[in-house]
Amino acid sequence: MNKHREINCYLKKKTFFFSEKIFNSNRKFKKNIIWFIILTQNNNIGIGECNPILDQSALKNLKKFEIELINLSKRILYIKRTEIYFYYKYISYSSILFGLEQAFLSLKTKFPVLYHSEFTHGKKGIPINSLMWLNSFNNIKYAIKEMENRIIKGFSLIKMKINAELFNNQYFVLKEIRKKYPFIKIRVDANGCFKNIEEALYYLNKFYDLDIIDSMEQPILPGNWKIMSEICEKSKLPVALDEELGNVNILKEKKKLLDVIQPKYIILKPSINGGFYGSEEWILEANKRKIKWYISSSLESDIGINAIAQWTFIMQKKYNNQDTHGLNTGILYLNNWISSLEIKKGSIWNNPFEKWKIKILLNT
Repeated sequence: MNKHREINCYLKKKTFFFSEKIFNSNRKFKKNIIWFIILTQNNNIGIGECNPILDQSALKNLKKFEIELINLSKRILYIKRTEIYFYYKYISYSSILFGLEQAFLSLKTKFPVLYHSEFTHGKKGIPINSLMWLNSFNNIKYAIKEMENRIIKGFSLIKMKINAELFNNQYFVLKEIRKKYPFIKIRVDANGCFKNIEEALYYLNKFYDLDIIDSMEQPILPGNWKIMSEICEKSKLPVALDEELGNVNILKEKKKLLDVIQPKYIILKPSINGGFYGSEEWILEANKRKIKWYISSSLESDIGINAIAQWTFIMQKKYNNQDTHGLNTGILYLNNWISSLEIKKGSIWNNPFEKWKIKILLNT
């Protein structure tokens, strides 16, 4: 009997609620609808998370997104193949491609494992940053206490969302933190909030003066390559591209973007950057240009973060990257899965002895 004929595929979706209202400079997050592709074959299960929350093209028409997923699941049942390249031409969203990659990989190695490594075996962790949202900085005392709590928990790098309105509060908080914890490094994420090159450079240089800032992510909105290039050239502080990479999926365009803008860092999110395959393309091109990179999640549940973490560990070893990654956003959800992921002393770990609790997905 042909093993491909035994494959089954179905979809589930679940609404996840954030434990508190969280804000960046252009958006408020309350809840998130995530779709899951579930594959079964020869008593093996593969699961992939398709999370469109940061994909602007998907968010504009979630019905279309869902229809593509339904058609893709029918296509899998028809083609009966578990190699991703059979399906590329039927997929138009990065987060769906990423979900299918996860589903096929975990089907072959048995969910929750996608890649066998020292990470999945619980022997090594991955250093991650802690994340502070904009609303944390409305109250200076609260923000200082919250930042100190992260440091006490073992984080040596904290990422914080910024904007011009809260700059005075944020600057004061960072000066206080620097006095007490001069070893701490901070990443600031503007989410494109600065209006023009003058404003962006003003704040970049003000943050640089603090002497504890690692880099600033996406100072202006994406799509303005010439202006972003000038910012990268003139800024004293290293600039990282994040949203800028979204929807740039053709290799020739990736090369052009990096050559024109010449950032110091790029931030890779498989849900937005063409899954594992598309994200590794970015890594290869960044390495050729001596551009640093790190990997981040896109507000996935623990199923998606589990996949990204396993892949990140493989990429770290393959390309000798020792950077700190952004893989702890799963803690933001009230109703996340009970999983084998743990955050300890500023790193994410996998406990292979901890059982996942995902019955709701497996009841067809």
